[in-house]
Amino acid sequence: MKIISRGIIPTPGDRRFGSNTFPSIQKLPSGRWLASFKASEKKGDCDFMHAVICWSDDEGNSWSTPFEPVKLPDINGVQGQSRTAYVIPLEEDRLLMLLNWVDCSDTSLPYYDPAEETLKDTRIFYCFSDDEGVSWSVPQLMTIDGINAPVPLTGPPLMLKNGTIICQFEINKAVGDPNEWIHRSAMVFSYDGGNTWKDPVMVTEEKNMYYWDQRPQVLADGISIIDFFWTLDGVTNQYKNIHTKWSKDGGKTWGALWDTGIYGQPGQPIVLKDGRLMTIDIDRSIKPVITVRTSKDIRSGFDESLIVYEADSGKQDSREISMNGAWAEMVQFSAGHPALLYLGNNEVLAYYYAGTSADTTKIAFVRILV
Repeated sequence: MKIISRGIIPTPGDRRFGSNTFPSIQKLPSGRWLASFKASEKKGDCDFMHAVICWSDDEGNSWSTPFEPVKLPDINGVQGQSRTAYVIPLEEDRLLMLLNWVDCSDTSLPYYDPAEETLKDTRIFYCFSDDEGVSWSVPQLMTIDGINAPVPLTGPPLMLKNGTIICQFEINKAVGDPNEWIHRSAMVFSYDGGNTWKDPVMVTEEKNMYYWDQRPQVLADGISIIDFFWTLDGVTNQYKNIHTKWSKDGGKTWGALWDTGIYGQPGQPIVLKDGRLMTIDIDRSIKPVITVRTSKDIRSGFDESLIVYEADSGKQDSREISMNGAWAEMVQFSAGHPALLYLGNNEVLAYYYAGTSADTTKIAFVRILV
């Protein structure tokens, strides 16, 4: 593997774009790169926070000005912000976008309440574009049978070879819920092109274990899924190595978790044309370092690796930390959310957010020849 080029997505120089995080980049059938990310005044909760999109029609050399593609409506009279957005191409020029709505009625309150272990109300909306992201339909609120709790998205939708679309998310504890919080990674499915969503599945659900930030990918057969997890042990108060598990039936059932041997936070993996798995992760235990790796057989380990980003700052990750401490630490991260996109012709795009401080970050990307 070798790095071909680097770039960043330019943003307006005003307070709405101080902190740019949670990127996702898709390559559309036309060749357009469509990027979405969270833009805000600062990384923590604030008045200026919105999910934005932009695009490049020349493979990242120039970009349109980022803009908020839709305004999400109030829910029961409560105003919300669009926090994250993820897009997947469907057929021809049609796109599906999933967005997180977050209660912003009082932005002085933190997103996560450490006293109650609750999240602000977080919902999922979806909408469609028939012109490659220029305009979008009226966003619709996703209802998920049996789930009435905050549901942060964990990444872009996935599509199986039979056309089933998978929405990936987490289930957290709602404000006012008196029960003990058991963190869950989950999925829900659409069999009609994203118009309706059914059959939620719990991917992880274990007391005192936090399998955060799931990063699934459909494998070469079009039905099997591998899923990676940032792993915190709530009993020993320690971060563990990245864990993973498999589904052989399109996410409906899952095998046992196992240790990858790699420490850190996983990013969105891809499958190369020759069938190899390519992963990306960030290790902040000494200083933030983002590494891509390839593997012919993930259970046997990794065959090669390449560092694509290395920060000048010190460590930002405490290996021994409580769950509440981990939430407080996340707000200070100045680099993260790495992911991969296959461009074709043995070229891959690795992308992430990075900056000099948590509140001054840009979306960066690295083009790699594999």
